[in-house]
Amino acid sequence: MPSQTRCRSVVLNILIWWKIPPTKTYGHHPLTVFADHGAEGTGEALAVLLQAGNAGSNTAADHIEATRLALAQLPRHLRRRVLVRADSGGGTHEFLAWLTRPGRRLAYSVGFTITEEIAGAIPKVPAHA
Repeated sequence: MPSQTRCRSVVLNILIWWKIPPTKTYGHHPLTVFADHGAEGTGEALAVLLQAGNAGSNTAADHIEATRLALAQLPRHLRRRVLVRADSGGGTHEFLAWLTRPGRRLAYSVGFTITEEIAGAIPKVPAHA
């Protein structure tokens, strides 16, 4: 899940951190992936992408790359028994198409805010869709 990390060094991709105006601090916008093994899960980090401080939170390519890196950390026999969860930043057509590609057996859950416009559109979706 995206969060912000303040940095005080000269490193690659440090850009103005637009998420905290008017301070205009500098930092990264990391995209992180953690493992959770049920109620007894340890929550170890599987992948961390240090995006530029002004990176968008819903960049599909970054979500795909972070998920690929995380899956590569798992033993091969467990890679098809995975639930990928993302907040609204992962709610892009491209990321969902990647998750559901033919031959891929990943379960997924992506949350997003239901606006009045979306709430009004839901009843209009045909039952067979």
